[in-house]
Amino acid sequence: MVEVSAFFDKKFLCPLCQMTFTSLAVRSSKVYIGERESDFHVIYNGVNPTHYSIIVCPACTYAASNNLFANPLPMNMIKGLSAALLQMPLEKPVDFSKERALHTVLLSFKLAIRTAQLKKVPPGELAGLLLAAGWINREIGDSESEKNYLAEALKFYLEAYQKSSKNVGNLSEVQAAYIIGELYLRQNNFTEAINWFNNTIFHPNIKKYPAIEKMARDQWALAREKSKSWPDSFTADNDNKPANNVQTATIPPSPAVEKAAAKPVPAPQRRNSMQMLVHLYPDQIEWLNKIVNCGYESSKKIVGKEQVLRTIIDTLMEELDGKLPTDFSSEKELQLRLKSLLDSKD
Repeated sequence: MVEVSAFFDKKFLCPLCQMTFTSLAVRSSKVYIGERESDFHVIYNGVNPTHYSIIVCPACTYAASNNLFANPLPMNMIKGLSAALLQMPLEKPVDFSKERALHTVLLSFKLAIRTAQLKKVPPGELAGLLLAAGWINREIGDSESEKNYLAEALKFYLEAYQKSSKNVGNLSEVQAAYIIGELYLRQNNFTEAINWFNNTIFHPNIKKYPAIEKMARDQWALAREKSKSWPDSFTADNDNKPANNVQTATIPPSPAVEKAAAKPVPAPQRRNSMQMLVHLYPDQIEWLNKIVNCGYESSKKIVGKEQVLRTIIDTLMEELDGKLPTDFSSEKELQLRLKSLLDSKD
């Protein structure tokens, strides 16, 4: 009996140059999962379908994932994209239609990332390609390049999540929150990792994702343990620093900020946190999201809703200076008492 090959030829039509060609696809019956890693990287026993998930046109090097490659391009994009790719030819011909070595796999992802950047795809789509490129570098054994790709993936996942947490590339909101936490953990930024794993565990839809819930709890515990033994491994100075020496603009401080900065600031005290389930109104959540978005748009660093809430409470504690509202029996009455105490400080 003749053994069926793990591969078969699949025909594609390039949406950019209209060339018809074939590329290898992997039969699902020949895919055997060996191990799943905590950042969604799958180690296969035998052929790895991820290695053949990027389709590259042999004529113009337009590249995209196999489920998006055939999507038609708008006419106003075709001319500019064709001209751009024409200016960036490969150093030497590469046959992507045959079985791929790891260096060919990595090149296919680099071409897909380049194409995605030229097309200005949504950040979630680009983040997925960068994450997969990080996996391939891990398989190759290039830990430095892996680190750079994962850092870039985190940056774009954060951008995508802030724009629309409902769909982040091909991930759900729960999966996206988890992978952000995992990528922070791999940067040794334990504070943000714990925060995002918390967001995952307490997400309203978490029960639909039992595997993600277990992973989030396991990684939350790991981040907590590492933070105790390695508390100063990650500082605000390198928080979410762009990889590959990407330059970012800095915003000059206002005179009020400069004046405040001239005063000596006491070193912040380390505080233990406790979990407490809080139910908020939709308009309150929307307001918190607006604050998060404002901070991210100016600094390109994420300060989550939980951190914003803690900061608001700290500000109230400082402003009230030990004075507490009394004589209230409803949220509205408490709001009035708080406003009265704050007004009395003016």
